[in-house]
Amino acid sequence: MIRTVLPLRVHPSKVEAVLELYRRKEILQFSADHADLVHTEISVAADGSGDMIVTAVWPSAEAYQGWLDHPWRAEAGDELNELLADAEVGVGRIYVIDHEARPS
Repeated sequence: MIRTVLPLRVHPSKVEAVLELYRRKEILQFSADHADLVHTEISVAADGSGDMIVTAVWPSAEAYQGWLDHPWRAEAGDELNELLADAEVGVGRIYVIDHEARPS
């Protein structure tokens, strides 16, 4: 399995607008319903800095590539790109999950 991490640094005043766009367009839910993924989330730094991360766990790099190639991403991306025009979008990274633990 792999985890993808996309860091975003937006002006603190735009954090809620980014979250609202994700909610309104159901970006995470759409990816969960139309891509082969385990789970996905968007998180906001608790310190009010405007730092955000979008993460997802995928069964394979091929599954993630399938999402990157999905045509809906281009359609949904226009409004998000406009909102993030002055944001600092970091380099998306792929991490290989070695192992995990859950409460027993």
